[in-house]
Amino acid sequence: MESGHTSAEAAALGLREVFGRRPKHDVRWLDLPCGPAVAVVTVKALTIDGEYTETGEDTRLITGQIQVYVPFPTGPYIAVFTLDTSAMNQWDDLSELMAEIVKSVAFPEPEGTEGG
Repeated sequence: MESGHTSAEAAALGLREVFGRRPKHDVRWLDLPCGPAVAVVTVKALTIDGEYTETGEDTRLITGQIQVYVPFPTGPYIAVFTLDTSAMNQWDDLSELMAEIVKSVAFPEPEGTEGG
């Protein structure tokens, strides 16, 4: 997504502040190899109308979402990685997988610059 940030740290600080104001969000600062990022974890309970279930009874469904916002170090973009699941019995494994994915993010130096 587009962002008007001038530094990755400023963008991450702003994201942490904005998401931290919302109840029911677990907001965490991440120090990734590519720079700062912010993770937002949300768990929701939904009721599925019995009309759509096998038993005819209303069913409660728990879902989880992890979003990780990784600001580009040179701006003006933020990469957003999202994992949504209703497989809450696999939450720990999915969280670890998401952590490995975002740790692998890299921003190569643009061509024509030192090291690029």
